[in-house]
Amino acid sequence: MFFFFSAKTLSVAVLAFLFGIWIIWTLRQIKDFERTNSNTFKKQPQHLRTHASNTYFTIIFYAKPAWFNPKTVVFDKCSFKNCELTIDKQLFSTSAAVIFHHDSFSTLPEKPSGQVWIFATLESPFYTSKSFNTDRSKMQFNWTMSYRKDAEGFSPYAFLRKQLHIPVKNYTSIFINKTNNIAWVVSHCQTQSKREAYVRELSKYIDVDIYGKCGKPCPFKEDCKIHLSKIYRFYLSFENSLCKDYVTEKILSMYIDGIDFIPIVRGAPNAGDILPHKTYISTSDFKSPQKLAAFLKMIGSDESRYISYLKEKEKYLNNGNGMLKAGICDICYHLNVRKQKPKIIDINKWLWENQCHLPNDIPSEK
Repeated sequence: MFFFFSAKTLSVAVLAFLFGIWIIWTLRQIKDFERTNSNTFKKQPQHLRTHASNTYFTIIFYAKPAWFNPKTVVFDKCSFKNCELTIDKQLFSTSAAVIFHHDSFSTLPEKPSGQVWIFATLESPFYTSKSFNTDRSKMQFNWTMSYRKDAEGFSPYAFLRKQLHIPVKNYTSIFINKTNNIAWVVSHCQTQSKREAYVRELSKYIDVDIYGKCGKPCPFKEDCKIHLSKIYRFYLSFENSLCKDYVTEKILSMYIDGIDFIPIVRGAPNAGDILPHKTYISTSDFKSPQKLAAFLKMIGSDESRYISYLKEKEKYLNNGNGMLKAGICDICYHLNVRKQKPKIIDINKWLWENQCHLPNDIPSEK
């Protein structure tokens, strides 16, 4: 049975009821839209709505790093929910996809037909190659899971989100209490990026205090960087390699509550595509460590300009949820939408081609 109403016969109450239904429907559409996992690193080309499927995919982390806990992966927060992650090797032959972390295996099992093999690493090619024999198994893998944006399983070290509620701080007091210039906490003293040589040159023109295994013990046993940020103006977020997309906790750990340094970045040549503008200083913007030191002295003595960096950095927060967890969500996505047989990857070529460069910003030492 159908009922027809003219505009004259509809009461105000009925109009209000219909308007309310429209509002509820609109809010649901907005909520569906907001379910997408947007971040400052990359937007996967996923559909806006979450998906259901009659197919159920088992993903086995056959060779995982000791620090990874598979229980932290929750597919309810992924675009597709029809996947399960396991470390049970008895399910190997029936799994749709198998993940091998680069330094967690020495031999490989026989590969079932149609199974997708995924090579996982969060290290730069220089440090991945130290523990992985690419010649032995380089043509076994179909997909990759990495910090790199071109990996099927995109796994940044962390995600930066805009803060909904920006903390209120006395920035003038923060500025006045800083009596030292640069701090650096570091545990690897010889690196491919030769960051140690860069710092030696930089320290000729501005004071740099080094803590950790490569320097003196931090005077604060807990929350070392937070405490150091109360008295130091700048912090060196220097990577061990100079590779595309390689942005690690060295810089991302600066975007947490309580750290009031201005970070100085040296690493990925495209760091500006990843990190929020005006929240850091990059060595790549200066022809030499001497030029950088002159700029830091100027910023460090200018209260207004110095505070502007801190205020901009405070708008962003490192909310974790990075490392390999996000990449596994992407693997589930690709299992659902793949339309052709997975390709075979030459891992050695994938690791090195157009990825890294040697340092060219350090004056020759006599």
